[in-house]
Amino acid sequence: MEKELKEISSELASSIRREMDLEDLVERLQAEAQVSSTPAAEERQVKDNFEDLLTALKSELQSSHNERDNLRDEIIPQLHARVEGLEAQAAQHERLTYERTKMEQEMQTLRTENMNLANAQKLQMDMQKKLQKFDSIAEEPISTKPRATSLSRANSVAHGAVSRSRPSSLTRSSSVKATESRDALAERVKDIELQRDSLHRALKSLLERQEYQNRENQKKIRQLEMERDRALSDSPRRAGYNKEVSYLREEINTLRRRADEAIEQKWQCEKGLGGLKMDLDRAEQEINSLRQLLQANDILTPSGRPNSGSRPLSGTISSDGLESAYKELQKAYVESLDRLQALENSAPQDADTEMAIKQLQQSLAAAISERDFASMEADSLRKQSVYLRVEEKSHVGEQLALSEELRNSAQRVEELAVQVRQQLSVNSTLRKRLAETIERGEKDQNTNAQKIMMMQSKLKGLEDQLMAAQQASEDKIAKHEDEIKGLKDTHNVQLQRVKDGLRSPRLFGPKTPLSPLFANSARMPNLMATSSGKGLSVSEDSQMDFLKQRVIELESALADADHEMEEVVGRMNVAQIEVMELQNEREEAQRETRKLQQAIEEERAQASTGFFASLTS
Repeated sequence: MEKELKEISSELASSIRREMDLEDLVERLQAEAQVSSTPAAEERQVKDNFEDLLTALKSELQSSHNERDNLRDEIIPQLHARVEGLEAQAAQHERLTYERTKMEQEMQTLRTENMNLANAQKLQMDMQKKLQKFDSIAEEPISTKPRATSLSRANSVAHGAVSRSRPSSLTRSSSVKATESRDALAERVKDIELQRDSLHRALKSLLERQEYQNRENQKKIRQLEMERDRALSDSPRRAGYNKEVSYLREEINTLRRRADEAIEQKWQCEKGLGGLKMDLDRAEQEINSLRQLLQANDILTPSGRPNSGSRPLSGTISSDGLESAYKELQKAYVESLDRLQALENSAPQDADTEMAIKQLQQSLAAAISERDFASMEADSLRKQSVYLRVEEKSHVGEQLALSEELRNSAQRVEELAVQVRQQLSVNSTLRKRLAETIERGEKDQNTNAQKIMMMQSKLKGLEDQLMAAQQASEDKIAKHEDEIKGLKDTHNVQLQRVKDGLRSPRLFGPKTPLSPLFANSARMPNLMATSSGKGLSVSEDSQMDFLKQRVIELESALADADHEMEEVVGRMNVAQIEVMELQNEREEAQRETRKLQQAIEEERAQASTGFFASLTS
């Protein structure tokens, strides 16, 4: 019995050491779980930041959409009207400035001409005064009539009053003047006539120039009026075309901005995916280290695997050790029951003792006759028999008490065995759950890694498609702008040719139905069909729908990536919660194991004290 109690105490000591090692393992697992929970908290913080950023971007996008609609519907038409009014005022101001400059130049020219005429009149007056002086000193009226007639003709062209008064004065001067004086006077008169003719020619050229400039101004005015009428009464199709072009430019700018934002968000998402991939790799390393620790501590290994390492067998904590201790406890329980039965079977030996006592009494009764000789011996034997009976009764009582204690200890051992079996089942359940958790973690990790790679490749492909579509749209728009610029240049040249061909301000050339210059003509050019095929609008030709579709696909892919990241983070949180629950259950199992060990130690102590007490008695 003492040997069995020693074995049970050694087993309890080994189980205590195993429990201590199990506590150390659980502490290490808790530390590793805390270390693994740190990236998950950081990832949750990053996810919250992404959600806040996405909410802010959505609000900014909504406000920008509202502002764009307000600008497109209210502000831009007002600005267009104001710009048109300012352009008309600027054109009118330029025209008035040009006309004022032209009139100032003409007035300056007329001033110079008036000054020249005034100078010529002064010279003529001087010549008349000189001629009057010559008339006052004239004495010979010879040969004055022909000269007077010639002068009268010249003066009749210049001024009528001078031609009437000049013959008499010349006749008087010719009578006084000599022949040389008359020749000099004739030369001066010829010079004056030449000056007068040159002034007449200059005035005539100025008048012709003024008429030419007036005609040119009228042509320009008619050209501007026609352009104004054409702009005011433009065709709805062309107005719709211009409106569509402006709307497409705004849409292209908006899509370009959305594409840039989507690309930036894609880079951030790729950065987050890279962080998740690193976290998954770190989680895989932690799972491998956890498996190694569990295998090193004999938690997930089968019952036939030997313990590895330099640690002794009594210091390891394993389910196999607990099962072996349970078997030894059952063996000790069976031995205790056998001994109890042996003690109960020792009762017939007491009956033999009583027969011996009876025989002794009979011998004593037979020796009554010899009482005189052996009275002292009979008294002593009687006293010895009484003492033996008392001792036998006390010994029987002690044996009964000891058997009762052994029976109670056997019941307690059976209860402890039931608790040990329950603890073993709990440990096996925890082992299975831990194995399932590790396997599920590996599967989730592989799945998440594949999803991350697929999302990265998908985002890369969508980015390339978006860049290609954006480049194609920009090329198409640039081509359309070049074509519009060429058409405007050609239109201006044709309009100038038509204006140059106008003969008078009131007569216009015939309106040709094939010319797109006249917006008010009855026949319009067919824009629905071209020489290259069916006519396409600017939006269809620039592939705006394709670009919008690519942008929407990229945004939806980013939303899916965010959703996948949220799912991954959620699964990681669930796995961490499961690990924490397993740790709590492990701690509960440790507490139950400690209680069982304490109960077994108490039972051994009670059994050892009872055994030693029986030995001493």
